[in-house]
Order: sequence, then C-alpha cells, then structure tokens
Amino acid sequence: MLKRMTSIAAALALASTAVAMFAGSLMAQTGPEVYEACAPGLEELQAGDLPEVVDEDRCPVDGRVIVDGGIGAVVPEPGMAITANATSPEGNQYLVVSNPRGDEISLDGVGTEPRSEASSDFGTRASSPSACRDPYFASRDAKVYNYNRWYANQGSIPDNLSKVRAVAAMKQGGANIFKVKDSCGIPDRVRGELRYEGGTSRSVDINTDATCNSSDGKSVIGFGDLPSSYTAYACVSSWIVDNAPNRVAHSDIRLNKFDHAWTTSVGGSCQGRYDVQSSITHERGHTFGLGEAPESNHGNLTMSSQTNGPCQTSERSLGKGDARGLNSKY
Repeated sequence: MLKRMTSIAAALALASTAVAMFAGSLMAQTGPEVYEACAPGLEELQAGDLPEVVDEDRCPVDGRVIVDGGIGAVVPEPGMAITANATSPEGNQYLVVSNPRGDEISLDGVGTEPRSEASSDFGTRASSPSACRDPYFASRDAKVYNYNRWYANQGSIPDNLSKVRAVAAMKQGGANIFKVKDSCGIPDRVRGELRYEGGTSRSVDINTDATCNSSDGKSVIGFGDLPSSYTAYACVSSWIVDNAPNRVAHSDIRLNKFDHAWTTSVGGSCQGRYDVQSSITHERGHTFGLGEAPESNHGNLTMSSQTNGPCQTSERSLGKGDARGLNSKY
C-alpha cells in the first residue's frame, strides 16, 4: 500500500512539472496572442508599432521601455502615468505612457517628432500674434494639486555658473509658472506651488539617451548629458485620477551641459548661451500641466514648441495663452 501511494505521489509531481513547463512555454511563445512589436526579449518597444491602447495580456510591458523618435519612458507602476518632454531648437517632442489599474497601457504623443524645417527664427515669431494678444494654450492631463517639493543637484551645475545664481534661476523659473508671471495684466489664480527643499547628490531620473526612468520619489533639477539636439528634458510622474486631471507626484528636469552652454544673466557679451531661467520656466509649464503651442502660429508664447534660442530672456514672462492655460486648470 505504501509503495502504491509513493508511486501515485511521484506521478502527480511529474504531472505538475509538465503542466508548469507547458504553461511557461505558452507564455514565451510569440503567436497570434502576442503583439509582434513586444515579443519576449525586447527591452525597448517602439511606440509607433503599438496601438494607442495596449492589451497587457497580449503584450506584457512591465519594466520595459517604450520609445518614440528618440525619447522614451519606463512603463510606470499601475495607477501612474509618466510624460517625457524633450526641448530643442528644432522643436519639442513628448510621449505619455499611462498605466491605469487594470490590464491596459495607453499612449499619447506618439509621432510628435520635431520638424527641423520649421526653424525657430525671428520671422516665425514676427508672423505670430504678440504674446499678450495670443490666447492659445494646450493642456496636458496633469496638475499640481497642492505643492511639489523639489531639490537641486548642485554638484551638476557647470563650473562657469555660480551655484547660488543657478539655483535662484531654477526657483524663479518655477515661480514664473505657479505665480503666473506675465506682462499682460492677467492675475494669478493657480492653487499649487513648488517648494524648494535644498541641494541633493541624487541625480534626475533621466538617462543620457533621453529615457524617463522609474521615479525614485524625489523631484530634482540638474545638469547633465542628453542627445546633442536637446537643450532640456523633463519627466513628469503623476497618479491617475478618474474624472479629473492626474495628480503630479514628481517632476525631474535636466539641462544639457555637454552640448549647450548656459548663463543666468543674459547681457551684451552673451554668445550662444541659453538662459537657465527661461528654460526652467518652459519645463515647469509641463510640471503644472501645460502642453506646447504650435510654433508656426504661436511662436511668442513661452510654451511654444520651439525655444526662442540663446541669449534671450523673452520666455521668462508668460504670454496671454500661457496664463489662461494655467488659470483654467487651477
């Protein structure tokens, strides 16, 4: 009797092993139930090869990177979204990866690569309405509900810049957004703010290849390396909220010091240097839920899709559309 029971137990164990091996082989297959674009073994998934809504049962994306035209983001944890924003003289690019609780991932901004032929020149801006006559704004699904604490990686600041002045420019760039600093007479109705918590040695959650990493729980601004065409890059992580804008959790910003020069004081001797405060103002617009305005018709707005270039401070001051966009959200 004991020998028979032992034989039955052994048979059951072999059967369980066989079932597990069979199930594992099914999961590894790239048959009709798995998108070809996200076959097992691919660490990076091309957003352009995926639908706007990705079925995770057919495309397991957890921990993988979704990339689009040179920018990307690690798929966030369930219940969160992440927005990657790249800024360059040729135009801005963004990608949103949302992971609501469930089994679907949604993508937005796919294919928004900048067009170099639409260069940001004085002719483009001259043909656009003046900043205080242009009411246009674009909104993203994000909002700072109360406040966001942030830190500066002071060790990353270029040697030619005063650390004190660089941090002051970062602070003021944020204040230009949440205090709605404009020259158009539009009042501040934003009910959200940024709170500076000091310096940190922690780097931003951004890779040198322009990928937003999983958030480490801290909002950090720093200088570092990016693809050469980008002057700045921002990653905004937010909690998904039903029937309301997503709640911003963290927002990291990197300014590219390897391929572009920077200044905190634009004067007559400025040569090819980008203004820290102007760049931070634009990137903080993304933190507070603004998108880009098309450069061709709205080139004088701070949130226009192309920077106005080096040695200028025009983007420190918000235009009518920038201010309207903020006030309408808050």
